[in-house]
Amino acid sequence: MSDKTPVKVPALSATMTEGILTSFEMEIGSKVERGDVVATIETDKAVMDIEVFAEGYLSGPLAPVGATVPVGSAIAFVVESEDQVEGGVAEVEAAPADEPSADVVEEEGPHAAAQSRGESLGASAPSAAAAGGAPVGRPSAGAASPWARKLAGQLGLDLEAIAGSGPGGVRVGADVASAALRSPGPATASPAAQEALDLPGTERKMTPIEAATAKAMAAALSMPTFRVTVHARFDAVKRAARASGVSTTVAIARACALAIGKHPKVNSAWSGPGLVTERDAVDVGIAGAADGGLVVPVIRDVARRPLSDLGADWKDLVGRARSRRLTPADWEHPTFTVSNMGMLGVQHFDAIPTVGTSAILAISTAREDGLVPLCLTSDHRVVNGADAAAWLNTLRDLLQNPGSWLAPAGPAIPEGDWDYDVVVVGGGPGGEDCARDLSQHGLKVALVNDSALPGGECLWRGCIPSKAWRVAADRMRDRADDGRLGIGGTEAPTLHWAALEAERRSILEERGRLALQTDKALKVTWVQGRGTFTGPHTLRVDTGHNSDDPHVRTAEGGDATELSFGCAVIATGAPPWVPPIPGAHDALERGAALTSDTVWSLDQRPTSLAIIGAGAIGAEMAQMFADFGADTTLLEAQDRILAEVEPEVAKALAAAMADDARLSVHTGVRIADVAGDAGHMTVAWSDADGGEHTTACDRVLLATGKRPDTSGLGLEAVGVDLAERGAIAVDLRGRTSAPHVFAVGDVVGGLMLAHTAAQQGRVAAATILGEDRTYNADEDCGVIFTRPQAAFVGLSLAQAKERGFDAAEIKVPLALDAQARIHGEEHGLVKLVADKRSRRIVGVHLLADHASDLVGEGVLMVTCGLTLDQVARAIHPHPTTTELYGDLARRLAARLDRAARPRKRKSKAKAKPTA
Repeated sequence: MSDKTPVKVPALSATMTEGILTSFEMEIGSKVERGDVVATIETDKAVMDIEVFAEGYLSGPLAPVGATVPVGSAIAFVVESEDQVEGGVAEVEAAPADEPSADVVEEEGPHAAAQSRGESLGASAPSAAAAGGAPVGRPSAGAASPWARKLAGQLGLDLEAIAGSGPGGVRVGADVASAALRSPGPATASPAAQEALDLPGTERKMTPIEAATAKAMAAALSMPTFRVTVHARFDAVKRAARASGVSTTVAIARACALAIGKHPKVNSAWSGPGLVTERDAVDVGIAGAADGGLVVPVIRDVARRPLSDLGADWKDLVGRARSRRLTPADWEHPTFTVSNMGMLGVQHFDAIPTVGTSAILAISTAREDGLVPLCLTSDHRVVNGADAAAWLNTLRDLLQNPGSWLAPAGPAIPEGDWDYDVVVVGGGPGGEDCARDLSQHGLKVALVNDSALPGGECLWRGCIPSKAWRVAADRMRDRADDGRLGIGGTEAPTLHWAALEAERRSILEERGRLALQTDKALKVTWVQGRGTFTGPHTLRVDTGHNSDDPHVRTAEGGDATELSFGCAVIATGAPPWVPPIPGAHDALERGAALTSDTVWSLDQRPTSLAIIGAGAIGAEMAQMFADFGADTTLLEAQDRILAEVEPEVAKALAAAMADDARLSVHTGVRIADVAGDAGHMTVAWSDADGGEHTTACDRVLLATGKRPDTSGLGLEAVGVDLAERGAIAVDLRGRTSAPHVFAVGDVVGGLMLAHTAAQQGRVAAATILGEDRTYNADEDCGVIFTRPQAAFVGLSLAQAKERGFDAAEIKVPLALDAQARIHGEEHGLVKLVADKRSRRIVGVHLLADHASDLVGEGVLMVTCGLTLDQVARAIHPHPTTTELYGDLARRLAARLDRAARPRKRKSKAKAKPTA
């Protein structure tokens, strides 16, 4: 640190060019540390904290409280020693327009550095890479931001004639945009147009909120907009919102987001000449009045998050908006905006979309006939009239029929003389759990499955059989580690493949028989065969035998039966998917190559194996066969293994796998060819650098993922729509486009895990029974049974930030834990992700030998919404690895406490008199 480091005003929001210094939280001479809050400043949206980024003592001369301070100006200084402390009050000077504040660049990155030059990126610079005319030269007097120069060149304006509104009079993009609005074409704007008007009355300076709103509206006037209006009844959505325990505002936001899902253009935005930015998440800004002007807090990811979470977020945002304590993350970058002046009795109005969005919805008060005007103002560069009309009609339908998406619609079984209340097609974890829940609540349920025993892929081709191999591999690996703990006199372990396979098959068959007995005991009717829908409420079951149930009618020929149902649940899973790799499909047909479905037919352990695909299945199989003694090569097209887990966990696992002499892992590869017969196969591939390789092996395992295959189900007969990659489109309750048909598990895409399917099956059952339950992917979890095991629950840091959380993470290497050291765990880590504001834990990520046991506590943390403080106070037994949870929670809580500590006065030091 230099002798005297300035405490500068950073750009705390995308529209901020200056702020009003409202208070100093520390006195001159106070000891300060990096991250301490020393002052507060009123920005265009809220009252924000000013932190220091150096250690030392707070020194003057101080900027006067109440002064308007440009971004980049110094309000105080930090000195190294107490004897350097100065007092006094300084005059506020603007930072040089062409030089960003160093502390802004260090702490906020290049985006904020651009803002520190006075540029309003959110309002006047939609795209830093916008194409157009060449930038004009620097003005002869004053300064101009790079975007202002480029925009002036694109619009053909004389920059010399434009007055600047940025710090020190710098010309920014909004100044050029305002000048363009006053000019009928590429012409010089009059300097007088920028000058203040001489009007009668008492003049005052605009508040920061008023000034920011004026700038945003001036920029927005450059949009070519049009307006479309429809009318809707709000009675149903108001009742449904009350029944769901959320405000009507949140319900309207959700309806807007669901309508955008049908018409995504409304969520896009013009971002420069010839450019449109498309967004997946729907972040809805809700315009409202606050002390000092208009604020637009943003609810994040409105289409996908549970209503209860959205309601809690909105309540929190409203409370902090009233007290002027919003942060930039609370208002920046909405993708769509709603302005509801109907609650103020306004009969009709239209609203102005801001730069960065393409549409805003204006809601007026209900007319005498009960209809509410809904006016959509749209940017015609992105949204055309047909798009706007279609979106408004969809919104109207959603608002007037909220039962399918908001409140529970009551029991979903339509009236009729059905053979079964519910038919479940598919006997895996999703279908079986759904059928059992429904039957236990008194409904008549048929479970249709194409195998003689239930269990699906999980039992017969996935979770359970692979764990039998995993345990055998772990026993062999543990024996290899005996010498480290002083255990000798034991022979090297030998694998007897036939004995292992006999035990594995015995476990599967016994578990399948017990599952079938349980289904029948719970009065679920078992129908073996392949189901195909033949109408909205009929299912044909192709089978080689007749059902014992009299309601299942034998079709002509005796090899099919037909039954009717009120509701149906599709849980048919997803088969392995093999991309068009040259030679791969031919090798599968010959039986030379294997998939995760057919690998269980091996009659002996291969001595060498090539595995294509390093997801969960590929990574598990690669390690297991390497432990069994096979020379194994793992090939992955992406640049890392396990794309489904937290990046640092995947990187640490890759390092652990690199220690295995029998296993080689290659990422970023391209497979050129798969050739040969069983026992004599080759895989030709090129690496990330273009080098060509050929791997010779006994067998090839294609572990390239799974995709739903609904061909043969007859979905068109029942009116069920598909989404991407052949998955069935469902809402958070599992309901398809046909209101009486649900789908769960792998067939709907997403996380293709057994426990995910089971949870979705229970949610579908609850919805059919009239309960209000949804599946929340942000609370789901998974375990990859490698060694060490990778496990996760909830969100990674990047995912949490994408969802709008102000998130932080903390981690610890597993090697610091005594139990891990005793067990010889050299690779591993534990990581927590938490929301800074609520301190709620939103993610837990693990790499450990027994992560499958450790993740259970993480599941409770995330699902139950536990905070850092609650986990920190919990007593964890010693010596166990779970102690790391408490340690991490205490450390992260302390870090957040330190950030808030400057609110408490520190010890004073006597200031030197002003020289």
